[in-house]
Amino acid sequence: MPRLFRTAPLPRTARRLRTPRTGGALGIALALLLSAPAAGAIAAPAPTPPTSPKPSLRLTDPRIVAHFNFDAGQTPENIALEPDGAADLTLALARQVVRVDRHGATRLLATLPAVANPQTPLVGAAVVSGIVRTKDGSLYVAYNTGTSESGVYRISPNGNVTKFVDLPANGFANGLALDQQHKRLYVADSVLGTVRRISLAKQPEVTVWATGAALEPSTFIGANGIKVRDNAVWVSNYDRGTLLRIPIEKNGAAGSIRTQATGLTGIDDFAFAGQSTTVLAALNTVDGELVLIRPDGTHTVLLTRADGLSGPTAVAIRHHRVYVTSGAFLTGIDPNLLIADVAKPESGDGKAEDHGKTEDNAKDEDPGQREDHAKDEDHAKDEDQGRDQDQARDEDHGRDQDQARDEDRGRDQDQADDQAGDDNGADQDADEDQGEDSRTRG
Repeated sequence: MPRLFRTAPLPRTARRLRTPRTGGALGIALALLLSAPAAGAIAAPAPTPPTSPKPSLRLTDPRIVAHFNFDAGQTPENIALEPDGAADLTLALARQVVRVDRHGATRLLATLPAVANPQTPLVGAAVVSGIVRTKDGSLYVAYNTGTSESGVYRISPNGNVTKFVDLPANGFANGLALDQQHKRLYVADSVLGTVRRISLAKQPEVTVWATGAALEPSTFIGANGIKVRDNAVWVSNYDRGTLLRIPIEKNGAAGSIRTQATGLTGIDDFAFAGQSTTVLAALNTVDGELVLIRPDGTHTVLLTRADGLSGPTAVAIRHHRVYVTSGAFLTGIDPNLLIADVAKPESGDGKAEDHGKTEDNAKDEDPGQREDHAKDEDHAKDEDQGRDQDQARDEDHGRDQDQARDEDRGRDQDQADDQAGDDNGADQDADEDQGEDSRTRG
């Protein structure tokens, strides 16, 4: 186990924490690591803007849909969403990836390969962390072992697990982000304070993309959660309580790191509220909270431990629903998956419809149809059919009127028949405006 754990005093919360049977001393190590905010181990952040008393987005009906077994190492760490609203979770200490459907039914998708003698920095045991999903249904997960087995692994739609790329054994790959447009992954390394870029190709290339003090840890964990939004990579720094933005330059290089928000003690993973730069972030502390961070850096608490959070680790958004994982690393009590509904869309730079998009790639939605939209789509079809019927009736009525006018004016009946034939041969798939133009010309 790294020296920093031997020299640092053990917080009271860590002394009370039960050790997972599958992880040995790992549970205590993680408790020491993640209880740093409660113990005051974080370096003082820069002055923070005041919190806002009125949230621009409100959550209702928070409910826990799945509970996990802390003693079995089932500690939810990160989340990716399926098109049908199911959630794919990494269970850090169990080395597992599971899928939870909208009703809470859970099934195992994959178990990462066991390592005989893991030497993972920070924790001393194998840990699966970040996860993303690509359009073909593949899942990519970060796996830390402290050995040559460390890397990003791919789980195919049929459950096959293969190593995609190697990552440094002396690092700790934490958050994982997908840039669907450019077919890239970005990985936040909590120990080495770096962001790596990985090409999604048959022969993937791994490069160190961004470094700097803003990404480095001050005591334990530096760069943590990570997302891609509007030609920029966003990263949270757990120790420093900051949310960072790194522009992607035209040549693909990293621009200067900018601090977007401060004073976010214990910030872990986060998600964007639709296509705006408003963020929902998990604050992984003893008093775990889900907060809303505005573009100006102010933030508001939306959910707390009273709602069911137990050391929240990650958040995702889809279909006006918010998903939050709780790893329970600090309490050892009730690791879970919680879902809440978005009751009111944000104001300002966000739009109501934005909350229906996936936070990673709102413009590149998965092609599969979603359960939430099934009724809406049926209703839309009914409306389209009704409009077609109305249009047909209008056209028939219009032809009758035209014919009557022709007869009144003494026009030849054959001409009226020809006109009617022309009308009947019009394209039935034309939209309503085209139909109206056709009637006007008649």
